[in-house]
Amino acid sequence: MSTVTPAPPPSEDGTKPKSLRERIGVPLAIALFLLVLLLGKPDGLSVAGHKALALFAGIFILYLTEAIPLAITSIMIVPAAVLMGITNTKGALSGFGSSSVYLMFGAFILATAMVRSRLAERITYLIMKVVGDSARNITFGLVVSNIILAFLVPSTTARTAILLPVCMSIIQVFGAQGRSNFAVAVLLLLTFTNSTISAGIMTATVPNPVTIEFISKAGGPAITYMQWFIYGFPPALLMTFITWWYILRVFKPEIDRIPNGTDYVKTKLAELGPLAGDEKRSLVVFTLVVFMWATGGLTQIDPTIACLAGISLLFLPKLGFVTWSEANKGVSWRILLMTGGGISLGDALSETGAAKWLAVTIFKTLGLEGLSVVVTLIVIMFIVQYMHIFFVGATPMATSLIPIVIGLAGVSGVNPLVFALPAGMIIGGYPLLMFYNTSPSILVYGTGKLTVGDFPRVGFVLCAVACVVYTLCATTYWRWLGLF
Repeated sequence: MSTVTPAPPPSEDGTKPKSLRERIGVPLAIALFLLVLLLGKPDGLSVAGHKALALFAGIFILYLTEAIPLAITSIMIVPAAVLMGITNTKGALSGFGSSSVYLMFGAFILATAMVRSRLAERITYLIMKVVGDSARNITFGLVVSNIILAFLVPSTTARTAILLPVCMSIIQVFGAQGRSNFAVAVLLLLTFTNSTISAGIMTATVPNPVTIEFISKAGGPAITYMQWFIYGFPPALLMTFITWWYILRVFKPEIDRIPNGTDYVKTKLAELGPLAGDEKRSLVVFTLVVFMWATGGLTQIDPTIACLAGISLLFLPKLGFVTWSEANKGVSWRILLMTGGGISLGDALSETGAAKWLAVTIFKTLGLEGLSVVVTLIVIMFIVQYMHIFFVGATPMATSLIPIVIGLAGVSGVNPLVFALPAGMIIGGYPLLMFYNTSPSILVYGTGKLTVGDFPRVGFVLCAVACVVYTLCATTYWRWLGLF
């Protein structure tokens, strides 16, 4: 795949030169950390809460600038919290032992099995075979593939890695050389609908279980896989098809039909051959895990336990086909460390009262006192949504902002579920504003067929629509289901 510009030359020691953002990150983080401490403890905030607020300010800047690798930044939270007297060692490490971390660990191994067996690839080509070779149908097939793969491969990056070579081949078969509306539409649909549908499936993206974790710790209910699906899948599906329609409207394909598109898909399926043994085993294990997720409300089997039980089968003699070496390569330890450290920081903010103090300050500053739940919710949705501009990755955004959103719910006197659930879905499903918001968007941008402006051109509108849709869901559909 081509790139937009040549890579910058390495420095004398062979490392890639740091960007301005990376160079200023550490001094800016230290400066903000010290500033919060030197300004003194605000009224109504405990000493530990003041320290937690200062730590949050510094970590927030490091997350934004990526001056230090995000995983290392997350690890730094542990010694910093203990040495500053914010919490003890057990409390600082609590995030790394959370069910969210282990759920994502299992999800990564499930994704490894789906990719290794090539079952996900086969499903993609079967969908393409059914939809036909018109430009509109091909893009529709891509959207359907993203929807199905969101259940099968619990990683947005892994799903993009599966589909990107397929998309590039289709673009080539279409005859779209260089930049074209069809190429832009296909690649934006790949990354955008990958995100939008993730909001509706608990295991499809990391912010979802992170949101559940914080809601539960705030005294809210322990949301099951099926409950998340019932609440989140309808708006996610609606937004996914709105995204498909809008992108094709903005970037209308130049040609209506792909020459020999059907033959290309048939060739790829022929290369895969009949359903292999590993594909069958992968399908059996995944079906079992999904069944346990779907019936968790009846069986009381935790989603994390169901996932870990399922992946254990992948290593058993006869049934299993994945080696630890393969599984280890498929696990993103960076994401797991970010999740664990972020949850620990969120816990510190909540337990010391810093999150509530921040929430009260925001509440008063924005003049939200006395406003209805609906108006307050839509303001929160827009604030959370457009904070995506400042974040690289949805996971640090979720761990940073969800505790504050829950604090706002407490100040407003409503169930934390009412604000945190739609906010978590917005964070995980709608990082559509800039190319650097997610790894999948960075991957498609790296093909050289997109410009930086393509993302906000459609993303700003879709994000605004998402805020309205989720606010309406929370105050109508979810309310009818007994949310509040």
